[in-house]
Amino acid sequence: MEMLTNPKKFAGVLGVILLLWFLVGAILFPAFKTAEVSLTDHGEISLIHYRTFLTNQANIIPLANSIILGLLTVAICGIIGTALAFFVHYFAFPAKRIVDKLLLMPLILPGIVVVFAFVQLYGESGLITESIEWLFKLENEPYTFSGLQGILFVHAYTQYVYFYISVSIAIRHIDYSVLESARNLGASKTQIFTSVILPFISPALISSALITFISGIGSFTAPSIIGGGYRVLTTQILFSKANNYMEVAATQVIILTCISLFLFSIFRLYEKKAVFTSSVKGVALQAVTIKSPLVRFLMLSTAGITIITILLPVFAILLLSFVKSETLMVNVFPQEFTNENYLDIFTRSRKFAPFLNSIIMAFIASLLGLFIAIPSSYLLVKTQIKFKWFIEILVMLPWAMPASAIAINIINAYNTPNIFSCNSALVGTFILLPLGYFVRSLPLIVKTTSISFQNLNETFIEASKSLGASQLRTFISIILPMISPGLLAGFLLVFVRSMGEYTISVFLYTPSNKPVSLAVVNGIFEYDIGLAMAYGTLLIVITSILSFMISKFTTATYR
Repeated sequence: MEMLTNPKKFAGVLGVILLLWFLVGAILFPAFKTAEVSLTDHGEISLIHYRTFLTNQANIIPLANSIILGLLTVAICGIIGTALAFFVHYFAFPAKRIVDKLLLMPLILPGIVVVFAFVQLYGESGLITESIEWLFKLENEPYTFSGLQGILFVHAYTQYVYFYISVSIAIRHIDYSVLESARNLGASKTQIFTSVILPFISPALISSALITFISGIGSFTAPSIIGGGYRVLTTQILFSKANNYMEVAATQVIILTCISLFLFSIFRLYEKKAVFTSSVKGVALQAVTIKSPLVRFLMLSTAGITIITILLPVFAILLLSFVKSETLMVNVFPQEFTNENYLDIFTRSRKFAPFLNSIIMAFIASLLGLFIAIPSSYLLVKTQIKFKWFIEILVMLPWAMPASAIAINIINAYNTPNIFSCNSALVGTFILLPLGYFVRSLPLIVKTTSISFQNLNETFIEASKSLGASQLRTFISIILPMISPGLLAGFLLVFVRSMGEYTISVFLYTPSNKPVSLAVVNGIFEYDIGLAMAYGTLLIVITSILSFMISKFTTATYR
Protein backbone atom coordinates (compact mmCIF):
# COMPACT_ATOMS: atom_id res chain seq x y z
CA MET A 1 0.00 0.00 0.00
CA GLU A 2 2.83 2.38 0.85
CA MET A 3 4.34 1.87 -2.59
CA LEU A 4 0.98 2.56 -4.29
CA THR A 5 0.52 5.82 -2.40
CA ASN A 6 4.06 6.94 -3.18
CA PRO A 7 4.33 7.53 -6.96
CA LYS A 8 8.10 8.10 -6.88
CA LYS A 9 8.75 4.83 -5.07
CA PHE A 10 6.36 2.99 -7.36
CA ALA A 11 8.11 4.37 -10.45
CA GLY A 12 11.50 3.36 -9.04
CA VAL A 13 10.41 -0.20 -8.32
CA LEU A 14 8.80 -0.47 -11.74
CA GLY A 15 12.00 0.78 -13.36
CA VAL A 16 14.09 -1.84 -11.55
CA ILE A 17 11.65 -4.59 -12.57
CA LEU A 18 11.81 -3.51 -16.22
CA LEU A 19 15.62 -3.40 -16.08
CA LEU A 20 15.80 -6.91 -14.61
CA TRP A 21 13.27 -8.15 -17.16
CA PHE A 22 15.42 -6.87 -20.01
CA LEU A 23 18.74 -8.14 -18.56
CA VAL A 24 17.33 -11.57 -17.83
CA GLY A 25 15.74 -11.73 -21.28
CA ALA A 26 18.90 -10.67 -23.11
CA ILE A 27 21.55 -12.54 -21.10
CA LEU A 28 20.34 -15.14 -18.57
CA PHE A 29 17.36 -16.57 -20.45
CA PRO A 30 19.39 -17.22 -23.65
CA ALA A 31 22.11 -18.96 -21.63
CA PHE A 32 19.53 -21.18 -19.90
CA LYS A 33 17.91 -21.99 -23.24
CA THR A 34 21.25 -23.16 -24.62
CA ALA A 35 21.78 -25.29 -21.51
CA GLU A 36 18.29 -26.71 -21.99
CA VAL A 37 18.97 -27.56 -25.65
CA SER A 38 22.24 -29.27 -24.72
CA LEU A 39 20.44 -31.39 -22.11
CA THR A 40 17.51 -32.39 -24.35
CA ASP A 41 17.32 -35.39 -26.65
CA HIS A 42 14.05 -36.07 -28.52
CA GLY A 43 12.14 -34.01 -25.99
CA GLU A 44 13.60 -35.69 -22.90
CA ILE A 45 16.29 -34.64 -20.43
CA SER A 46 19.51 -36.47 -21.28
CA LEU A 47 23.30 -36.20 -20.98
CA ILE A 48 23.84 -38.03 -24.25
CA HIS A 49 25.23 -34.98 -26.06
CA TYR A 50 27.86 -34.47 -23.35
CA ARG A 51 28.74 -38.18 -23.29
CA THR A 52 29.09 -38.15 -27.07
CA PHE A 53 31.25 -35.05 -26.97
CA LEU A 54 33.56 -36.26 -24.22
CA THR A 55 34.01 -39.76 -25.66
CA ASN A 56 34.62 -38.76 -29.26
CA GLN A 57 38.22 -38.01 -30.22
CA ALA A 58 37.01 -35.73 -33.01
CA ASN A 59 35.47 -33.47 -30.35
CA ILE A 60 38.28 -33.69 -27.80
CA ILE A 61 40.91 -32.49 -30.29
CA PRO A 62 39.25 -29.08 -30.96
CA LEU A 63 38.71 -28.64 -27.20
CA ALA A 64 42.36 -29.45 -26.44
CA ASN A 65 43.46 -27.21 -29.32
CA SER A 66 41.41 -24.33 -27.89
CA ILE A 67 43.03 -24.71 -24.47
CA ILE A 68 46.53 -24.98 -25.99
CA LEU A 69 45.81 -21.91 -28.12
CA GLY A 70 44.69 -19.98 -25.04
CA LEU A 71 47.81 -20.93 -23.04
CA LEU A 72 50.21 -20.14 -25.89
CA THR A 73 48.44 -16.83 -26.52
CA VAL A 74 48.93 -15.90 -22.86
CA ALA A 75 52.63 -16.81 -22.97
CA ILE A 76 53.41 -14.92 -26.19
CA CYS A 77 51.28 -11.85 -25.42
CA GLY A 78 52.58 -11.79 -21.84
CA ILE A 79 56.20 -11.66 -22.98
CA ILE A 80 55.56 -9.05 -25.69
CA GLY A 81 53.14 -6.83 -23.74
CA THR A 82 55.16 -6.84 -20.50
CA ALA A 83 58.47 -6.19 -22.28
CA LEU A 84 56.97 -3.28 -24.23
CA ALA A 85 55.37 -1.84 -21.09
CA PHE A 86 58.74 -1.80 -19.29
CA PHE A 87 60.51 -0.40 -22.33
CA VAL A 88 58.08 2.51 -22.70
CA HIS A 89 57.38 3.36 -19.05
CA TYR A 90 60.46 2.21 -17.14
CA PHE A 91 63.27 3.40 -19.41
CA ALA A 92 64.03 6.82 -20.87
CA PHE A 93 64.19 7.21 -24.65
CA PRO A 94 63.03 9.76 -27.26
CA ALA A 95 59.40 10.01 -28.48
CA LYS A 96 57.96 7.92 -25.64
CA ARG A 97 54.45 9.38 -25.96
CA ILE A 98 54.30 8.69 -29.69
CA VAL A 99 55.45 5.11 -29.21
CA ASP A 100 52.92 4.63 -26.40
CA LYS A 101 50.06 5.76 -28.66
CA LEU A 102 51.22 3.59 -31.56
CA LEU A 103 51.39 0.52 -29.35
CA LEU A 104 47.69 0.95 -28.57
CA MET A 105 46.76 0.94 -32.27
CA PRO A 106 45.66 -2.75 -32.41
CA LEU A 107 42.79 -1.81 -30.10
CA ILE A 108 41.10 0.23 -32.83
CA LEU A 109 41.71 -2.16 -35.74
CA PRO A 110 38.83 -4.51 -36.64
CA GLY A 111 40.02 -8.10 -36.20
CA ILE A 112 38.76 -9.35 -39.56
CA VAL A 113 40.62 -6.55 -41.39
CA VAL A 114 43.84 -7.31 -39.48
CA VAL A 115 43.68 -11.01 -40.41
CA PHE A 116 43.27 -10.29 -44.12
CA ALA A 117 45.97 -7.61 -44.00
CA PHE A 118 48.33 -10.21 -42.56
CA VAL A 119 47.33 -12.67 -45.28
CA GLN A 120 48.19 -10.04 -47.92
CA LEU A 121 51.54 -9.45 -46.21
CA TYR A 122 52.63 -12.86 -44.94
CA GLY A 123 50.47 -15.33 -46.86
CA GLU A 124 51.72 -17.69 -49.55
CA SER A 125 51.66 -14.88 -52.14
CA GLY A 126 51.96 -12.03 -49.65
CA LEU A 127 54.04 -8.92 -50.21
CA ILE A 128 56.55 -9.70 -47.44
CA THR A 129 56.71 -13.40 -48.35
CA GLU A 130 57.37 -12.69 -52.03
CA SER A 131 59.93 -10.02 -51.15
CA ILE A 132 61.90 -12.46 -48.99
CA GLU A 133 61.77 -15.11 -51.73
CA TRP A 134 63.04 -12.60 -54.29
CA LEU A 135 65.71 -11.15 -52.00
CA PHE A 136 67.18 -14.51 -50.99
CA LYS A 137 66.35 -16.26 -54.29
CA LEU A 138 64.25 -18.95 -52.57
CA GLU A 139 62.31 -21.50 -54.57
CA ASN A 140 59.64 -21.99 -51.88
CA GLU A 141 58.01 -19.72 -49.31
CA PRO A 142 60.21 -19.37 -46.19
CA TYR A 143 57.34 -19.99 -43.76
CA THR A 144 53.71 -21.03 -43.61
CA PHE A 145 51.24 -18.41 -42.46
CA SER A 146 48.45 -20.76 -41.43
CA GLY A 147 47.56 -23.20 -38.71
CA LEU A 148 48.58 -22.66 -35.11
CA GLN A 149 51.59 -20.46 -35.90
CA GLY A 150 49.50 -18.14 -38.09
CA ILE A 151 46.79 -17.83 -35.44
CA LEU A 152 49.37 -17.08 -32.74
CA PHE A 153 50.97 -14.41 -34.92
CA VAL A 154 47.61 -12.66 -35.24
CA HIS A 155 46.89 -13.08 -31.52
CA ALA A 156 50.30 -11.67 -30.64
CA TYR A 157 49.48 -8.58 -32.70
CA THR A 158 45.93 -8.05 -31.45
CA GLN A 159 46.06 -9.19 -27.82
CA TYR A 160 49.41 -8.10 -26.37
CA VAL A 161 47.66 -4.82 -25.54
CA TYR A 162 45.91 -6.48 -22.57
CA PHE A 163 49.28 -6.98 -20.88
CA TYR A 164 50.69 -3.72 -22.18
CA ILE A 165 47.89 -1.58 -20.72
CA SER A 166 47.67 -3.36 -17.34
CA VAL A 167 51.42 -3.57 -16.75
CA SER A 168 51.90 0.04 -17.91
CA ILE A 169 49.40 1.22 -15.29
CA ALA A 170 51.12 -0.88 -12.62
CA ILE A 171 54.56 0.48 -13.53
CA ARG A 172 53.34 4.08 -13.35
CA HIS A 173 52.11 3.40 -9.81
CA ILE A 174 55.43 2.04 -8.56
CA ASP A 175 56.88 4.35 -5.90
CA TYR A 176 60.42 5.33 -6.84
CA SER A 177 61.39 5.81 -3.19
CA VAL A 178 60.79 2.08 -2.57
CA LEU A 179 63.24 1.20 -5.34
CA GLU A 180 65.76 3.71 -3.97
CA SER A 181 65.42 2.26 -0.45
CA ALA A 182 66.05 -1.27 -1.76
CA ARG A 183 69.04 -0.04 -3.75
CA ASN A 184 70.50 1.79 -0.72
CA LEU A 185 70.14 -1.39 1.33
CA GLY A 186 72.43 -3.17 -1.13
CA ALA A 187 69.86 -5.07 -3.20
CA SER A 188 70.99 -6.06 -6.66
CA LYS A 189 68.98 -5.28 -9.80
CA THR A 190 67.73 -8.85 -9.87
CA GLN A 191 66.67 -8.70 -6.22
CA ILE A 192 64.90 -5.36 -6.77
CA PHE A 193 62.98 -6.83 -9.67
CA THR A 194 62.00 -10.07 -7.92
CA SER A 195 61.29 -8.63 -4.45
CA VAL A 196 59.83 -5.20 -5.29
CA ILE A 197 58.77 -4.79 -8.90
CA LEU A 198 57.43 -8.28 -9.64
CA PRO A 199 55.13 -8.50 -6.58
CA PHE A 200 53.79 -5.06 -7.43
CA ILE A 201 52.92 -5.88 -11.04
CA SER A 202 51.79 -9.46 -10.37
CA PRO A 203 48.08 -8.51 -10.02
CA ALA A 204 48.27 -6.88 -13.47
CA LEU A 205 50.01 -9.93 -14.92
CA ILE A 206 47.50 -12.39 -13.52
CA SER A 207 44.41 -10.39 -14.50
CA SER A 208 45.82 -9.81 -18.01
CA ALA A 209 46.65 -13.51 -18.34
CA LEU A 210 43.11 -14.55 -17.48
CA ILE A 211 41.53 -12.02 -19.85
CA THR A 212 43.92 -13.05 -22.62
CA PHE A 213 43.22 -16.74 -22.03
CA ILE A 214 39.46 -16.20 -22.23
CA SER A 215 39.95 -14.17 -25.40
CA GLY A 216 42.31 -16.80 -26.82
CA ILE A 217 40.06 -19.83 -26.34
CA GLY A 218 37.10 -17.82 -27.62
CA SER A 219 38.93 -16.62 -30.74
CA PHE A 220 37.04 -17.23 -33.97
CA THR A 221 38.20 -14.82 -36.68
CA ALA A 222 41.82 -15.98 -37.06
CA PRO A 223 41.08 -19.72 -36.68
CA SER A 224 38.25 -19.55 -39.22
CA ILE A 225 40.28 -17.65 -41.84
CA ILE A 226 43.84 -18.99 -41.48
CA GLY A 227 43.41 -21.92 -39.08
CA GLY A 228 43.67 -24.53 -41.83
CA GLY A 229 43.73 -27.96 -40.22
CA TYR A 230 44.04 -26.56 -36.69
CA ARG A 231 40.46 -26.99 -35.49
CA VAL A 232 39.24 -25.16 -32.39
CA LEU A 233 35.94 -25.26 -30.57
CA THR A 234 34.65 -21.91 -31.85
CA THR A 235 34.91 -22.97 -35.49
CA GLN A 236 33.29 -26.31 -34.65
CA ILE A 237 30.36 -24.41 -33.13
CA LEU A 238 29.77 -22.61 -36.43
CA PHE A 239 30.08 -25.90 -38.32
CA SER A 240 27.46 -27.50 -36.06
CA LYS A 241 25.14 -24.50 -36.42
CA ALA A 242 25.56 -24.40 -40.21
CA ASN A 243 24.55 -28.07 -40.40
CA ASN A 244 21.61 -27.47 -38.04
CA TYR A 245 23.07 -29.65 -35.28
CA MET A 246 21.89 -27.19 -32.65
CA GLU A 247 22.09 -29.71 -29.78
CA VAL A 248 25.75 -30.32 -30.61
CA ALA A 249 26.42 -26.60 -30.97
CA ALA A 250 24.70 -25.95 -27.63
CA THR A 251 26.84 -28.60 -25.93
CA GLN A 252 30.02 -27.11 -27.37
CA VAL A 253 28.94 -23.64 -26.25
CA ILE A 254 28.19 -24.76 -22.68
CA ILE A 255 31.58 -26.50 -22.35
CA LEU A 256 33.44 -23.48 -23.72
CA THR A 257 31.43 -21.10 -21.53
CA CYS A 258 32.05 -23.16 -18.39
CA ILE A 259 35.81 -23.01 -18.96
CA SER A 260 35.60 -19.23 -19.45
CA LEU A 261 33.32 -18.70 -16.43
CA PHE A 262 35.58 -20.75 -14.18
CA LEU A 263 38.59 -18.63 -15.06
CA PHE A 264 36.59 -15.42 -14.98
CA SER A 265 35.42 -16.24 -11.44
CA ILE A 266 39.03 -16.67 -10.37
CA PHE A 267 39.86 -13.34 -11.97
CA ARG A 268 37.00 -11.56 -10.15
CA LEU A 269 38.01 -13.01 -6.78
CA TYR A 270 41.63 -12.06 -7.30
CA GLU A 271 40.69 -8.62 -8.61
CA LYS A 272 38.82 -7.82 -5.37
CA LYS A 273 41.81 -8.82 -3.25
CA ALA A 274 44.53 -7.23 -5.36
CA VAL A 275 45.31 -3.62 -4.49
CA PHE A 276 47.94 -1.42 -6.15
CA THR A 277 49.56 0.09 -3.05
CA SER A 278 52.98 0.52 -1.55
CA SER A 279 54.13 1.23 1.97
CA VAL A 280 55.76 4.51 1.01
CA LYS A 281 54.04 7.15 -1.11
CA GLY A 282 54.72 10.39 -2.86
CA VAL A 283 57.61 9.84 -5.28
CA ALA A 284 56.77 9.17 -8.91
CA LEU A 285 58.79 6.62 -10.83
CA GLN A 286 61.71 8.19 -12.68
CA ALA A 287 62.57 6.73 -16.06
CA VAL A 288 65.88 4.85 -16.02
CA THR A 289 68.49 5.95 -18.55
CA ILE A 290 70.23 3.15 -20.42
CA LYS A 291 73.95 3.83 -20.24
CA SER A 292 75.35 1.00 -22.34
CA PRO A 293 75.41 2.03 -26.05
CA LEU A 294 75.04 -1.59 -27.17
CA VAL A 295 72.05 -2.30 -24.93
CA ARG A 296 70.47 1.01 -25.94
CA PHE A 297 70.97 0.20 -29.64
CA LEU A 298 69.50 -3.29 -29.25
CA MET A 299 66.47 -2.03 -27.32
CA LEU A 300 65.77 0.83 -29.72
CA SER A 301 66.20 -1.47 -32.71
CA THR A 302 63.78 -3.99 -31.23
CA ALA A 303 61.29 -1.25 -30.49
CA GLY A 304 61.65 0.11 -34.01
CA ILE A 305 61.00 -3.30 -35.56
CA THR A 306 57.97 -3.69 -33.30
CA ILE A 307 56.54 -0.33 -34.35
CA ILE A 308 57.08 -1.16 -38.03
CA THR A 309 55.35 -4.52 -37.52
CA ILE A 310 52.37 -2.75 -35.93
CA LEU A 311 52.10 -0.10 -38.65
CA LEU A 312 52.73 -2.40 -41.61
CA PRO A 313 49.22 -3.95 -41.73
CA VAL A 314 47.67 -0.46 -41.66
CA PHE A 315 49.86 0.69 -44.56
CA ALA A 316 49.08 -2.53 -46.45
CA ILE A 317 45.32 -2.02 -46.02
CA LEU A 318 45.58 1.60 -47.19
CA LEU A 319 47.82 0.72 -50.15
CA LEU A 320 45.70 -2.19 -51.38
CA SER A 321 42.51 -0.14 -51.08
CA PHE A 322 43.74 1.93 -54.06
CA VAL A 323 44.66 -1.07 -56.19
CA LYS A 324 42.64 -2.54 -59.05
CA SER A 325 41.75 -6.01 -57.84
CA GLU A 326 42.22 -7.65 -61.24
CA THR A 327 45.88 -6.55 -61.37
CA LEU A 328 46.65 -8.45 -58.15
CA MET A 329 45.66 -11.68 -59.89
CA VAL A 330 48.51 -11.13 -62.36
CA ASN A 331 51.10 -9.24 -60.31
CA VAL A 332 52.06 -9.79 -56.68
CA PHE A 333 53.07 -6.17 -56.17
CA PRO A 334 50.58 -3.37 -57.01
CA GLN A 335 51.06 -1.92 -60.51
CA GLU A 336 48.05 0.36 -60.96
CA PHE A 337 46.29 2.59 -58.46
CA THR A 338 42.77 3.97 -58.56
CA ASN A 339 40.06 5.46 -56.36
CA GLU A 340 37.37 3.32 -58.01
CA ASN A 341 37.01 1.08 -54.96
CA TYR A 342 35.89 4.03 -52.83
CA LEU A 343 33.68 5.41 -55.60
CA ASP A 344 31.99 2.02 -55.89
CA ILE A 345 31.19 1.97 -52.18
CA PHE A 346 29.63 5.43 -52.17
CA THR A 347 27.93 5.36 -55.58
CA ARG A 348 26.60 1.80 -55.77
CA SER A 349 23.78 1.05 -53.35
CA ARG A 350 24.54 -2.68 -53.24
CA LYS A 351 28.12 -2.02 -52.10
CA PHE A 352 27.19 0.83 -49.78
CA ALA A 353 24.45 -1.22 -48.08
CA PRO A 354 26.79 -3.29 -45.81
CA PHE A 355 28.54 -0.12 -44.67
CA LEU A 356 25.22 1.59 -43.93
CA ASN A 357 23.90 -1.54 -42.21
CA SER A 358 26.89 -1.59 -39.86
CA ILE A 359 26.43 2.08 -38.98
CA ILE A 360 22.72 1.61 -38.25
CA MET A 361 23.23 -1.57 -36.22
CA ALA A 362 26.17 -0.12 -34.29
CA PHE A 363 24.04 2.93 -33.48
CA ILE A 364 21.13 0.75 -32.28
CA ALA A 365 23.48 -1.37 -30.13
CA SER A 366 25.11 1.76 -28.65
CA LEU A 367 21.77 3.40 -27.90
CA LEU A 368 20.46 0.21 -26.32
CA GLY A 369 23.65 -0.10 -24.30
CA LEU A 370 23.30 3.44 -23.00
CA PHE A 371 19.64 2.87 -22.16
CA ILE A 372 20.53 -0.16 -20.01
CA ALA A 373 23.91 0.98 -18.67
CA ILE A 374 22.66 4.22 -17.07
CA PRO A 375 20.16 2.64 -14.64
CA SER A 376 22.42 -0.38 -14.10
CA SER A 377 25.42 1.79 -13.20
CA TYR A 378 23.30 4.01 -10.97
CA LEU A 379 21.96 1.01 -9.03
CA LEU A 380 25.43 -0.52 -8.70
CA VAL A 381 27.21 2.68 -7.62
CA LYS A 382 24.67 4.92 -5.92
CA THR A 383 22.29 2.52 -4.16
CA GLN A 384 22.45 -0.17 -1.52
CA ILE A 385 19.68 -2.43 -2.79
CA LYS A 386 20.12 -6.00 -1.58
CA PHE A 387 20.10 -7.68 -4.99
CA LYS A 388 22.49 -5.38 -6.81
CA TRP A 389 24.95 -8.29 -6.82
CA PHE A 390 22.52 -10.02 -9.18
CA ILE A 391 22.49 -7.00 -11.50
CA GLU A 392 26.30 -6.92 -11.48
CA ILE A 393 26.45 -10.62 -12.42
CA LEU A 394 24.01 -10.08 -15.29
CA VAL A 395 25.82 -7.09 -16.80
CA MET A 396 29.29 -8.65 -16.38
CA LEU A 397 28.37 -12.18 -17.53
CA PRO A 398 28.90 -11.47 -21.27
CA TRP A 399 32.51 -10.57 -20.48
CA ALA A 400 33.14 -14.23 -19.64
CA MET A 401 31.26 -15.53 -22.69
CA PRO A 402 32.96 -16.06 -26.04
CA ALA A 403 31.23 -14.18 -28.85
CA SER A 404 30.21 -17.44 -30.54
CA ALA A 405 28.52 -18.55 -27.31
CA ILE A 406 26.57 -15.29 -27.10
CA ALA A 407 25.37 -15.76 -30.68
CA ILE A 408 24.23 -19.37 -30.15
CA ASN A 409 22.49 -18.35 -26.90
CA ILE A 410 20.53 -15.67 -28.76
CA ILE A 411 19.54 -18.08 -31.52
CA ASN A 412 18.29 -20.67 -29.04
CA ALA A 413 16.38 -18.04 -27.07
CA TYR A 414 14.63 -16.26 -29.91
CA ASN A 415 13.98 -18.93 -32.52
CA THR A 416 10.50 -19.33 -31.02
CA PRO A 417 8.07 -16.75 -29.55
CA ASN A 418 8.47 -16.05 -25.83
CA ILE A 419 7.66 -13.42 -23.24
CA PHE A 420 11.01 -11.67 -23.64
CA SER A 421 10.54 -11.17 -27.40
CA CYS A 422 6.96 -9.89 -27.09
CA ASN A 423 5.70 -13.29 -28.27
CA SER A 424 7.60 -13.08 -31.58
CA ALA A 425 10.35 -15.18 -33.16
CA LEU A 426 13.32 -12.87 -33.78
CA VAL A 427 15.62 -15.27 -35.63
CA GLY A 428 15.93 -14.04 -39.20
CA THR A 429 14.98 -10.46 -38.34
CA PHE A 430 17.08 -7.30 -38.57
CA ILE A 431 17.12 -6.62 -34.81
CA LEU A 432 18.85 -9.85 -33.76
CA LEU A 433 22.35 -8.76 -34.87
CA PRO A 434 22.40 -5.37 -33.06
CA LEU A 435 21.03 -7.23 -30.02
CA GLY A 436 24.09 -9.50 -30.19
CA TYR A 437 26.39 -6.49 -30.49
CA PHE A 438 24.71 -4.94 -27.47
CA VAL A 439 25.04 -8.04 -25.28
CA ARG A 440 28.72 -8.46 -26.10
CA SER A 441 29.57 -4.80 -25.35
CA LEU A 442 27.36 -4.34 -22.27
CA PRO A 443 30.14 -4.93 -19.68
CA LEU A 444 32.31 -2.25 -21.30
CA ILE A 445 29.67 0.46 -21.36
CA VAL A 446 28.57 -0.36 -17.80
CA LYS A 447 32.19 -0.03 -16.62
CA THR A 448 32.49 3.34 -18.36
CA THR A 449 29.21 4.78 -17.07
CA SER A 450 29.93 3.46 -13.56
CA ILE A 451 33.07 5.60 -13.46
CA SER A 452 30.91 8.62 -14.27
CA PHE A 453 28.60 7.90 -11.35
CA GLN A 454 31.55 7.24 -9.03
CA ASN A 455 32.95 10.69 -9.86
CA LEU A 456 29.58 12.39 -9.39
CA ASN A 457 29.92 15.23 -6.88
CA GLU A 458 27.07 14.93 -4.40
CA THR A 459 27.64 18.48 -3.07
CA PHE A 460 26.28 20.10 -6.24
CA ILE A 461 23.26 17.80 -6.23
CA GLU A 462 22.41 18.62 -2.61
CA ALA A 463 22.87 22.34 -3.30
CA SER A 464 20.47 22.15 -6.23
CA LYS A 465 17.85 20.40 -4.13
CA SER A 466 18.27 22.86 -1.23
CA LEU A 467 17.58 25.73 -3.67
CA GLY A 468 14.23 24.19 -4.52
CA ALA A 469 15.04 22.51 -7.83
CA SER A 470 12.98 19.47 -8.71
CA GLN A 471 14.58 16.06 -9.27
CA LEU A 472 14.07 16.41 -13.03
CA ARG A 473 15.61 19.91 -13.06
CA THR A 474 18.52 18.67 -10.92
CA PHE A 475 19.13 15.74 -13.26
CA ILE A 476 19.03 17.89 -16.41
CA SER A 477 21.02 20.83 -15.06
CA ILE A 478 23.50 19.16 -12.68
CA ILE A 479 23.77 15.39 -13.01
CA LEU A 480 23.55 14.99 -16.79
CA PRO A 481 26.32 17.51 -17.63
CA MET A 482 28.60 15.86 -15.06
CA ILE A 483 28.14 12.31 -16.32
CA SER A 484 27.73 13.10 -20.04
CA PRO A 485 31.45 12.65 -20.94
CA GLY A 486 31.36 9.11 -19.57
CA LEU A 487 28.05 8.39 -21.28
CA LEU A 488 29.35 9.61 -24.63
CA ALA A 489 32.57 7.63 -24.20
CA GLY A 490 30.57 4.48 -23.45
CA PHE A 491 28.27 5.09 -26.41
CA LEU A 492 31.20 5.55 -28.80
CA LEU A 493 33.01 2.54 -27.31
CA VAL A 494 30.11 0.25 -28.18
CA PHE A 495 29.82 1.86 -31.61
CA VAL A 496 33.51 1.28 -32.37
CA ARG A 497 33.37 -2.30 -31.09
CA SER A 498 30.27 -3.07 -33.16
CA MET A 499 31.26 -1.49 -36.49
CA GLY A 500 33.80 -4.13 -37.48
CA GLU A 501 32.50 -7.04 -35.39
CA TYR A 502 32.77 -10.36 -37.23
CA THR A 503 32.11 -13.32 -34.92
CA ILE A 504 28.62 -12.30 -33.79
CA SER A 505 27.89 -11.18 -37.35
CA VAL A 506 28.71 -14.47 -39.05
CA PHE A 507 26.32 -16.31 -36.73
CA LEU A 508 23.40 -13.86 -36.75
CA TYR A 509 23.39 -11.84 -39.97
CA THR A 510 20.66 -12.08 -42.60
CA PRO A 511 20.67 -10.92 -46.25
CA SER A 512 18.79 -7.79 -45.15
CA ASN A 513 21.41 -6.67 -42.62
CA LYS A 514 24.73 -8.02 -43.90
CA PRO A 515 27.41 -5.94 -42.12
CA VAL A 516 30.62 -4.52 -43.52
CA SER A 517 32.73 -7.25 -41.85
CA LEU A 518 30.96 -9.87 -43.98
CA ALA A 519 31.40 -7.63 -47.03
CA VAL A 520 35.16 -7.65 -46.38
CA VAL A 521 35.18 -11.46 -46.26
CA ASN A 522 33.07 -11.72 -49.42
CA GLY A 523 35.38 -9.28 -51.19
CA ILE A 524 38.45 -11.36 -50.35
CA PHE A 525 36.91 -14.68 -51.42
CA GLU A 526 35.55 -13.10 -54.60
CA TYR A 527 39.08 -11.79 -55.37
CA ASP A 528 37.86 -8.19 -55.07
CA ILE A 529 40.72 -7.37 -52.70
CA GLY A 530 40.78 -3.65 -53.47
CA LEU A 531 37.13 -3.27 -52.47
CA ALA A 532 37.63 -5.34 -49.31
CA MET A 533 40.59 -3.20 -48.26
CA ALA A 534 38.62 -0.02 -49.03
CA TYR A 535 35.96 -1.24 -46.59
CA GLY A 536 38.76 -1.93 -44.12
CA THR A 537 40.29 1.53 -44.55
CA LEU A 538 36.94 3.21 -43.94
CA LEU A 539 36.48 1.13 -40.79
CA ILE A 540 39.93 2.13 -39.54
CA VAL A 541 39.27 5.83 -40.24
CA ILE A 542 35.95 5.76 -38.40
CA THR A 543 37.26 3.80 -35.42
CA SER A 544 40.36 6.04 -35.20
CA ILE A 545 38.28 9.23 -35.11
CA LEU A 546 35.85 7.79 -32.58
CA SER A 547 38.68 6.38 -30.44
CA PHE A 548 40.25 9.84 -30.30
CA MET A 549 36.90 11.22 -29.15
CA ILE A 550 36.61 8.44 -26.55
CA SER A 551 40.01 9.33 -25.12
CA LYS A 552 38.92 12.97 -24.80
CA PHE A 553 35.64 12.08 -23.11
CA THR A 554 37.35 9.54 -20.84
CA THR A 555 39.91 12.15 -19.76
CA ALA A 556 37.05 14.50 -18.90
CA THR A 557 35.33 11.72 -16.94
CA TYR A 558 38.39 11.00 -14.78
CA ARG A 559 38.79 14.70 -14.02
